[in-house]
Amino acid sequence: MLLIPEDTWEMRGRAFSAADADKQNRGIFATRPIRAGTVVGDYLGLLIPNEQEATYETGPDVYVMYYDDRVAIWPDPSQAGVHIVNHSCEPNCAIATYRGHSLYYALRKIHADEELTVSYLLAPIDDDCAPCRHACRCRARSCTGSMHLPIDRYVAWSRLDRRDSVRTRSVPVAPYQQLRPLDRYPARIGDRRFHGIFGVAEQPASVGDGDRLPDIAAIRREIRRTGRRLAYPALGLTVLGTRDTTIFLEES
Repeated sequence: MLLIPEDTWEMRGRAFSAADADKQNRGIFATRPIRAGTVVGDYLGLLIPNEQEATYETGPDVYVMYYDDRVAIWPDPSQAGVHIVNHSCEPNCAIATYRGHSLYYALRKIHADEELTVSYLLAPIDDDCAPCRHACRCRARSCTGSMHLPIDRYVAWSRLDRRDSVRTRSVPVAPYQQLRPLDRYPARIGDRRFHGIFGVAEQPASVGDGDRLPDIAAIRREIRRTGRRLAYPALGLTVLGTRDTTIFLEES
């Protein structure tokens, strides 16, 4: 389910080739700017036993979403919703657990005509994922080539997700029922340092002054606010984004 106004988004075919066949080559695109922290949508669908996931995930288009240790969420592939949002290694959206629900929210300002993207945060690849069908073709500068997280980042994500789950109570559910929308949603979700933030390549960079780079916290704030890369002419550098303690630079 999408929670942003109908005039804020539309479903389109993606610019990538048919070989990048995630979601039947569909994506969700912004038609108006979306502010950082905006709750974009809620991952809803049929609640299925976890041991039945393989029965439903028979193609490359849509994946189940974890709910708890008993059930997962299978969305309706024919309907528009956050399950259509494609994976990227430099996403502009992220996932937060709220009362057991997986909410998608804007990591930074999203500009009109941008495709909404998210990291799928898949567990490290193991013997159960063979042959693996989770290759990433997002073409981002820092693309890892996989939708699977490395073990250190997956452990960090699991800790953050557990804290969210403890802080907000889950809604009781039963298998083979539809997960219903919540009675209320948070107005915004603040910056959570686990997720990397990258400015959009299709927009001009914001120009900064000074002869030294700001610290990571300041860089995150500015990219979150503007949705843009940060250019520093005096240094001949452009900041693409930041993840953890790394600043990604492009020489200009």
